[in-house]
Amino acid sequence: MAGIAACGSSGSSSSSSGGSSNATASSITIWGSNVAFWAYQAAHLSAFEKETGIKVNYVQIPQATILDKEAIAQRAHSSEFAMYEGPTSLISQDVGLLGGVGLQQFQSNSKLNVSGFSTNGMGELGDCTMNGTLYCLPMFVDGAVLAYNKKLLSKAGITTPPATWAQVVTDADQITQKTGTPGWCTRGSEAGAAIATAHFMEAYYIPYNAKNKGFTVGPDWKSLDDSPGALAWAKDFQHLMTKDAPKGVGAFTQQNCEQAFDEGQTAMYYDGLTSMDANQFTPKAGTPLAGGNVGFDELKCPTSSPCMPLGPWGMFINPRVSKAQQNAAWKFMQYEDSTPFLTQEIKALDFPGLAITKTVASEHFAGVPDSFLQAEAYAESQAEPNAFPPTTAFNQSQQDEETAISELISGTPPAKAAAFAANGANQVFQQAGLLK
Repeated sequence: MAGIAACGSSGSSSSSSGGSSNATASSITIWGSNVAFWAYQAAHLSAFEKETGIKVNYVQIPQATILDKEAIAQRAHSSEFAMYEGPTSLISQDVGLLGGVGLQQFQSNSKLNVSGFSTNGMGELGDCTMNGTLYCLPMFVDGAVLAYNKKLLSKAGITTPPATWAQVVTDADQITQKTGTPGWCTRGSEAGAAIATAHFMEAYYIPYNAKNKGFTVGPDWKSLDDSPGALAWAKDFQHLMTKDAPKGVGAFTQQNCEQAFDEGQTAMYYDGLTSMDANQFTPKAGTPLAGGNVGFDELKCPTSSPCMPLGPWGMFINPRVSKAQQNAAWKFMQYEDSTPFLTQEIKALDFPGLAITKTVASEHFAGVPDSFLQAEAYAESQAEPNAFPPTTAFNQSQQDEETAISELISGTPPAKAAAFAANGANQVFQQAGLLK
C-alpha cells in the first residue's frame, strides 16, 4: 500500500503543456510499503523521472502500520499525499472518507499520457469502479490459486488435480488418510487475514446475482452468510481445516502454509495469486518440490459464474490536492501500470501476480509455469462485478464473520457460526440505515 504526497505544486514538469489543466507538480513523495514489489518500485523510478521530469521521493513504511496511517489521514481530509494505494474491497470507505477523483478526465487528456500504458485488457477495472465511476487502477491480479504437490497426490492414487470444491474435500481426505501428510492448508489466523482466502472459497458456494449488494449481501442488504450456499461452504471449510490441515492451522498465516507446502508437509496450498513465488515456481534442487512436483490450478466456477470476489489493491488520486499534483499522480499511476515496467518488474521478482493486463500476461516469464498463468487468467475472467457492498460500513460488517471463521476451525457447528456472522453483519447494516 502506498500513498503519494506531492510538493512543489506551483512548478511544472518538463512534460507539461497547454496551460494549467495540463501542468504537473515537479516533485512527488510516495509513502510506500516495504513489501517486495513496492520496494522494487522505489528503486526503479529513474525512467519515470527521465520521461516526465517529475522527481520522486519514496518513503517506505512497514506494512503493519501503513493502512492505519492512511485511514487517519483520510479522515482528516489530508492533502499530504496526491495518490494513495489501498484494497479495492474498501473502495466505498476510501471514497467516502476522502472523496474520490474519477479517472476518466485524465484518460481523455492525451497530453498527460505516459508511454506503454493502456487499460486495454485490464481485467480488474470493475473492482476499481463504483456507481459507474472509475476511481483507481489495479496494482496486481487478485484471487486465489491452488498449488498442489504432484508426488503426494500420486502417492495417494490421485492422477489429476481437483477441479471442484467437492473434489478438493475428497482428495484432501484421501491424501491425509493414505499418506499421513495433511492434504490441505490455507491460512486460519484471524490476525493473518484468514477472511481473505475464506471469501475466495465461499464465493463459489453463493450463487452470483447481479442484484446483490455484494457477494455476501443480498439485494435488500441482508447478509447471505447464513444462506444455504454459505452454510454448505462452512461445512466444507470446517471439514478441510479440522480433518485435513496441519495441526495448529487456526494460527497459520499465509507464510505458515507456504512454508508447510514448500517443505512437503501439506499436499495442497490455497492462497492468493500474489503469495506464490520462486519457491513454488522454480524449487531448488533437493527440496520436496524439486523435479517438477508442483502444479497450479484454478478451481472452476459452478454454473452460476462468475464466482470470484477479486479485490486487488488500487491506486487512487486524492481530491484534496491541486490539479497539478493530481496530474503528476496520474502520470505515476500510468507508469506503474505500463507494459514495460510491469514486464521488467515481474522478470526481476518472479512475481507474475503483477500481470494485470492480457498483454503482460501473454509474455513468457522464465521459470513461471504455464499452469500458473492460465490459472491467473481464469481468475480475472471470472471476477464478480461490484463484489463488495458500496458502503463505508462494509469493513465493520466483516468483524463477526472473522470471528465465525475462527469458530469453525475450533469446531463450532457450522449453522451456529454462520448465524453469528450473518447477525453481526445485519446489525451493522441496520445501524447504518441500510437494512430496514
